[in-house]
Amino acid sequence: MMKKKLLWIAALVLLLAVVSPFDLTNEYLRAGDFDTVIVKQNDSVWTLARRYTTDETHAMDLQKAIIEVNGLEPDGSNLRVGQRLQVPVLKKTTGTQMAEK
Repeated sequence: MMKKKLLWIAALVLLLAVVSPFDLTNEYLRAGDFDTVIVKQNDSVWTLARRYTTDETHAMDLQKAIIEVNGLEPDGSNLRVGQRLQVPVLKKTTGTQMAEK
């Protein structure tokens, strides 16, 4: 009985790991620091991400993270003027700027 239960738990953990919505390669999804921004007229998730980094690849990762962290539609289309968003930021490191404080 115990072996069967452990097998089911192991199978469930494996299934969750495979279908997990989190992109483990996206550093912004593991960030512990956030800036709060208020959406202004003509803002998009992309323009907000570009305010935090000049690197296009990092901006794409940050865009995905902003959408995930704030529970936005997958294309970020449900932004509203005045809405408060949490923008994940990475701790400052040397080298390329990547949405740092």
